Amino acid sequence: MDSLPLRLDGARRILLVKPSALGDVVHALPVVATLKRRYPTLPLDWLIEEEAAPLVAGHPAVAEFVVSGRRRWQRQLRNPAAIPGTLREIRALIARIRRRYDAVLDLQGLFKSALYVLAAGAPIRVGLADGREGAPWALTHRVPVPPQPVHAVERYLALAAAVDAAEAVREFSIPLGPEHRAAALGMLANLPRPWVALHPAARWETKLWDIDRWRSLAGSLASDGAGVVLTGAAADAGMTARIGEGLEPAPRSLAGRLSLKELAAVLEMVDCMITVDSGPMHIAAAVGTPVVALFGATDPRRTGPLGVGAILRRPLPCSPCLLRRCRIAETRKCMRDLSVEEVRQAVRGVLDTGRREARHV
Repeated sequence: MDSLPLRLDGARRILLVKPSALGDVVHALPVVATLKRRYPTLPLDWLIEEEAAPLVAGHPAVAEFVVSGRRRWQRQLRNPAAIPGTLREIRALIARIRRRYDAVLDLQGLFKSALYVLAAGAPIRVGLADGREGAPWALTHRVPVPPQPVHAVERYLALAAAVDAAEAVREFSIPLGPEHRAAALGMLANLPRPWVALHPAARWETKLWDIDRWRSLAGSLASDGAGVVLTGAAADAGMTARIGEGLEPAPRSLAGRLSLKELAAVLEMVDCMITVDSGPMHIAAAVGTPVVALFGATDPRRTGPLGVGAILRRPLPCSPCLLRRCRIAETRKCMRDLSVEEVRQAVRGVLDTGRREARHV
């Protein structure tokens, strides 16, 4: 292993490998900005998964997005009829990245990202030393990990520093156009202010807050005069319908009705977001909206929202466990111990602060 930091001034092109979920993609944005400042004329490409790619499409610091359909390919490979077409897509992606880059930065540090790193065949392959599933073996340069616990953004910026981009640019730019903001404004039309977004969904069951508590919170906020919207994917529409059931006025469900950039525009416009640990939480923080975040199984020191707002959690002996499934008898106690009134008070504090700042301006 050669010494660090490396200088990439003579490189032709570099590839950033971060094929992951929405929150991870948002966390990678400062690396993109930092590399662009240090190497303004060096083309930077980003290998990203197709689910998250629309959020950052058009980013001015990225020359090209190399879009992977990994999750879709895994489903298609179970269908014999789809195998030939899927294999052609995979071969096309490999051909596109093969020996095109002088350096590859692996921000993921997993087996799946190591496969892309090896497929690229770049002479310089940089990643964190604590990568899992054998990922460090694909690297030519292993970057020491900052002392734990450390936020994911700082971990990723350590990779930028390893290639002589040590002046960090903590910028979370999500390219939004007037069409996205117009669509968002239409979704929020005729709702009273303040606008408050609730995001109850997460992939891990250990991150979830009870639906009856979301319903109580939504009703309470509406009674206080807020315009409440519920966000989520199409698969979350049943959950948002249950939250709004019986409430008058009912919160407006936007589940499945927004593109990623329209979601970002909605979150940019609302006055506050209340959410569990989720991708949209990080999008809201990125666009500068105050966030009230409910944490249980995961660690806000590692993956919490960066910006204005409040983080609510209970420091139980088992939390953060970083597990998808709860292993104690009183399931999800860390989340159940967070009361509706506690969340409501946090939201009021955030909204009052925002009003004071608005009056001051």
